[in-house]
Amino acid sequence: MKNTNKLSPLQHMVKKPKRLETRLIIWVTGLCVLQALLFGALVYQLTAQSLHSHIGDKTLAVASSIASRVDVIKALQNPKDLLAINEEVEEIRQLTGADFIVIGDENALRIVHPDEKKIGKRMVGGDSQAALKGERYISLARGSLGESIRGKVPVYSNNNQIIGLVSVGFLVQSIDPLIRSRSIEILIWGLVVVGLSIVVAIYIGQRVRNAIFGLQPDEIARLFSEQNAILNTVRNGIIALDPEGNVRKLNQRACEILDKPLAYTHQTLTLADLLPEHAEFLLRNQSREIVGFELFAADKRIILSRFALQVQGQADGILLSMRPSDELEYLSQQLTKVQAFAELLRVQTHDYSNKLNLIGALVQMGKNEQAIEIIGQESQGSQAQIHNLLERIQDPVLAGLLVGKYHKARELNVVLTLNPDSLLGEITRKDILERVVSILGNLIDNAIDAAIRASDTRAAKVRVTVDETSKTLLFDVEDSGFGLGPDHNVIFTPQYSSKSGAEHGIGLYLVKTNLDSCGGSLEIGESDLLGARLSVYIPK
Repeated sequence: MKNTNKLSPLQHMVKKPKRLETRLIIWVTGLCVLQALLFGALVYQLTAQSLHSHIGDKTLAVASSIASRVDVIKALQNPKDLLAINEEVEEIRQLTGADFIVIGDENALRIVHPDEKKIGKRMVGGDSQAALKGERYISLARGSLGESIRGKVPVYSNNNQIIGLVSVGFLVQSIDPLIRSRSIEILIWGLVVVGLSIVVAIYIGQRVRNAIFGLQPDEIARLFSEQNAILNTVRNGIIALDPEGNVRKLNQRACEILDKPLAYTHQTLTLADLLPEHAEFLLRNQSREIVGFELFAADKRIILSRFALQVQGQADGILLSMRPSDELEYLSQQLTKVQAFAELLRVQTHDYSNKLNLIGALVQMGKNEQAIEIIGQESQGSQAQIHNLLERIQDPVLAGLLVGKYHKARELNVVLTLNPDSLLGEITRKDILERVVSILGNLIDNAIDAAIRASDTRAAKVRVTVDETSKTLLFDVEDSGFGLGPDHNVIFTPQYSSKSGAEHGIGLYLVKTNLDSCGGSLEIGESDLLGARLSVYIPK
């Protein structure tokens, strides 16, 4: 059987890409090696220059010391003393470690030299004439013993005439071993630095690998592209925020919903740039989830949800998900209406069950006349109520809303009445009707709750008035509660609530949002029921 796993020549030629941590180790190590080489070369150069300068100063100092000796001056003036001077100078050379000490006369002829055979000959190197002119200097030249660093000093007679010169030198070949010994030290330290750099590179590579969860650059790039593709594919608008409200991520759908340019996805923004009217509310109490919250922005109704972001167990901002009010919202509203209708049936069932029990008990007791009277009262009351609503409220949706609120209030022992002066025709615009249902429903619910809280001191009552002019819809909702307090602005913030529980605190905010969306207004006053009166004006 043939081996199907055999690699092709092309696969052998293609090298497997190095992992990111391997690249970091190579890069950091290579950088440290390069720095060590450059640093070593620089230190070597500085060491050589420093050593040459030090030796040059030493040669100049020794030469100056010899040139000022009386016996040297006499020897230059009296050649008979040359032998003794040659021996003394040799002792000085050995003591100072110099490779040579040469004394020349005013013609640059050697009168003292370590090699006696070269005494009497001219000094070589071409660097003696300046000393015979009175200069003291250090030079690098090649003499009879080889290339050397020399210190040249003129010798003056007692009458201040130049009668010769002294040349003290160290051969370059004798200096090189000193430099090489220093170089070995530099090399050892360089190897230590390289070794430490490898350890540091490995540590950095491991930290980077752990920080990016072991992902490689191509994987990170692919994940980033996939994330953008996913965010821009979903039909919900997504806004990721840090705790301060700065936008971390914004998808294209969010820009479309909020009528913002697509270039916003690449700009530095805050939530106030996208939702200026609601930014303060959305950034408060970030740990609390908000699901299916309806608000008005960019001239449209938007359904928004807010979730807390958790990174490694720590709060790290919030995520906003939004979508415009479309067919899904319409279905949601229909479901809400069905639930409200079911609640109405439950209330009526409970109420009629009690009355049926009462009627059954009267029949069993032989009180047939009383039973017939109760049946007549109940039938007459319900028919009268429905007839009154249909007669005054021609819109069936609002009539159904009021019937449902009537039965809810009745179950909670709250008397809800419709003002006899109420009169309202059918609302033909569906967008206005949806807002009216939300506004009126929230106001009646709040009024019922307010009346219940004050029921210990007074009868719980709620009165509703609906009316219209040729251009405006008018609604009044009054209760027998304790009122809304002096600060009327705070009651329309999402966090305000006189009730306990996380589900409360956004009813009047929804009222304000819907009023803003349809250009309506609201007035707050006092009711003759001793509670609050909220009057709503909505242009048709």
